[in-house]
Amino acid sequence: MTRPSIRSTVLAAALLALASGSLAAQDPAAILARYRQAIDPQGLIPSVQGMKSTLTMEVPSMGMNATINAVQRRPNKMVMTIEIPGLGEMRQGYDGETAWASDPMQGPRLVTGQEAAALVDGADMGSMSRSPEQFTKMEPAGEGEVDGEKTACIKLTWKSGRETTECYSVTSGLLLETRAKSMTQMGEIEAVSRISDYRNVGGIMVPHKMTQNAMGMQQIMTTMSVEFGPQPAALFELPAEIKALKP
Repeated sequence: MTRPSIRSTVLAAALLALASGSLAAQDPAAILARYRQAIDPQGLIPSVQGMKSTLTMEVPSMGMNATINAVQRRPNKMVMTIEIPGLGEMRQGYDGETAWASDPMQGPRLVTGQEAAALVDGADMGSMSRSPEQFTKMEPAGEGEVDGEKTACIKLTWKSGRETTECYSVTSGLLLETRAKSMTQMGEIEAVSRISDYRNVGGIMVPHKMTQNAMGMQQIMTTMSVEFGPQPAALFELPAEIKALKP
């Protein structure tokens, strides 16, 4: 074999290897499996019975700051309270059957449609590790870059019917960006969230910062504390004003 043909063969083999690597990186199941290994190397998440977290939320364009307290209980219950100075308390939750919300502007209400789907998906403890059973479809969605880091993106169709596009670091396997359209009281909103500052909490890698852009407005959420452990069942009971709304 001549030198030119050897070089051609080596080049072809190299290109094939690169192409194969690119395709492998785009396999949705492999991307999610790598993510689970990255955030939970000891396989602890399936045994987590609940969690409690406190966050701050800043909206720079409005000069607004808020405190968020959230609790979850396995398998799929959650309650979130947002305290906004000068506005009051906003609450939302899901007790495994009913999605609800209450705030000073709209009062108590039952939540349905896409808005409810987001609450249902977020309440599922399996969402922390992106368990395969949460999705009806997983599709490649190309490659990207987040803050200079290359990503492999996938489109996920959740069992609730909600669709999100998520981009994972090619280097670390961690989730760096999510893109989703959701239906709210103000209509359909498209939000892009950047996720960062992963820290080890009891053997699980937890992101401590999320910057979300929607409707030309930026929200910065910073996690102040996270605790894993059982949460009292009473915390997830429907408020009396929500019970009164049920048929």
